[in-house]
Amino acid sequence: MTFGAAGTLLAEAEKPAVSGAEVGKWTMDAPAAMALAKQMGKPVFLCFTGSDWCGWCKLMEKQVFSAEAWQAYAKDNLVLVWVDFPRDKTLVPEALKPQNEALGKQYQVQGYPTYVVLSPEGKELGRLGAGRNVTPEAFIRQLKAVLVLNRLQSLLSAEDWAQYQKLAADKTALDAEGEAWQKKVQAEMTALREKAAALDGQIAALKDKAVKAAEQAK
Repeated sequence: MTFGAAGTLLAEAEKPAVSGAEVGKWTMDAPAAMALAKQMGKPVFLCFTGSDWCGWCKLMEKQVFSAEAWQAYAKDNLVLVWVDFPRDKTLVPEALKPQNEALGKQYQVQGYPTYVVLSPEGKELGRLGAGRNVTPEAFIRQLKAVLVLNRLQSLLSAEDWAQYQKLAADKTALDAEGEAWQKKVQAEMTALREKAAALDGQIAALKDKAVKAAEQAK
């Protein structure tokens, strides 16, 4: 495995194309990729990366994107877009830098790598992240879950869909309850720390008095 375009661990055949798009192949040409996705009815996989400096990005390239299992899946199912923010500015053509900046702002990317999954029409379906021990198979399962979730209602019976909605609502309520509890605990902890700090101050003041008294007694 060698460093390819954009300073990655991608093999020579996997270098992102600068223009044009092909299903299952990385490209930096986002407009061409979006057009192809709509034409072919394929989801888009946006990879926001810092290819020559981001350790997690390089890990995912080595463990997932360079693997045959990923390449085989992508070949039939995905339009892949490489959105790179390298330290070596020569790794991205000058003409594509405004595009990458615009995509980063559009999808409010806060860190790298970030993987955004879009429908063929460009609607965001979900996001994925890196994992230290992730395998290509596990990552593909995560991606499939995002894609299936978008058409979950059509895949489930009316009874199962109703159960799913109830479970999702219960989970949302539980998450909100947990967040409220966490905020309450944090507030109580802050109050306790303030009280402890006040006591520390009083104790320190008494110690200072004792030290001064000892010095005066000499």
